[in-house]
Amino acid sequence: METAGEVVQAYVAVQLERLLAAAPAVRAGEDDAVHDARVVTRRLRAVLSVYRPALDRTVTDPLRDELAELGRALGAARDPHVERHALLRRLAHEDPDLVVGPIEHRIDEDRSAARLLAQDEVDAWLASARFGALVATLSTDLPGGPQADRDAATFLPRRARRAWRRLDRAVELAAQAPSGVDRDEALHEVRKAARRARYASEVAVPVVGPAARRSARRAHRVQEVLGTQHDAVVRQETLRRLAHQAELDGESTFTHGRLHALEHAAAQEAERAAMTPVRKAVRRGHRRWTR
Repeated sequence: METAGEVVQAYVAVQLERLLAAAPAVRAGEDDAVHDARVVTRRLRAVLSVYRPALDRTVTDPLRDELAELGRALGAARDPHVERHALLRRLAHEDPDLVVGPIEHRIDEDRSAARLLAQDEVDAWLASARFGALVATLSTDLPGGPQADRDAATFLPRRARRAWRRLDRAVELAAQAPSGVDRDEALHEVRKAARRARYASEVAVPVVGPAARRSARRAHRVQEVLGTQHDAVVRQETLRRLAHQAELDGESTFTHGRLHALEHAAAQEAERAAMTPVRKAVRRGHRRWTR
């Protein structure tokens, strides 16, 4: 019998290996590595939260806080890079006659500056005693919690069920949210809940098998489509800010408005596209293994 503590500890060890493997490339500013490291922090935070009774919370709760800080730093470095490429790609598909003013330069300068500034913070984080302490703690066998010795085949599905119920609640709230900012924020919460349910299911795969993997895939699809929606919403805010700066400098904001309209349409399209994956994710049949 595998215990809950053993399965969770094994998952933590794998994620730590991935974080350490990505670290040199993160220091070198490679964006794919920054993404990989960010994903690791999210996975670790999820497992330490969803399966927290398997480990000593006096140790894991501070770890979750540190991982959240590191994840924010990595996100601040990753997001401007992705946003820059998306906006410049959108601009490249525009009719040249409709590109008015130095908007390409503004996008490039603004998002590149944000990326470089954030990279400095990431470098400082990875060189800090905090990061060393984080790695050192994760490298050891974490002390067990009150349910560490429970049978993993029983413990993991029951805890994963809580993550899926959180997704159910988030979907219900999003359905009630009015369109606009409230709906966008609610959909972002659905995305985060789907990510949590996905990672919780992935942890259970070695014990549960293909059923947990299928559930993880359904959650992943929700995460992907709503990620597209959220990214389009964020780009609208960036374009509004850049348009305001351009207006203050006496430049035309025509193209900013065009791109904003296109991103708004992209967000709406992604929201519509998310309806089917969300419906499939909240169906109870695929997660019978959590009962």
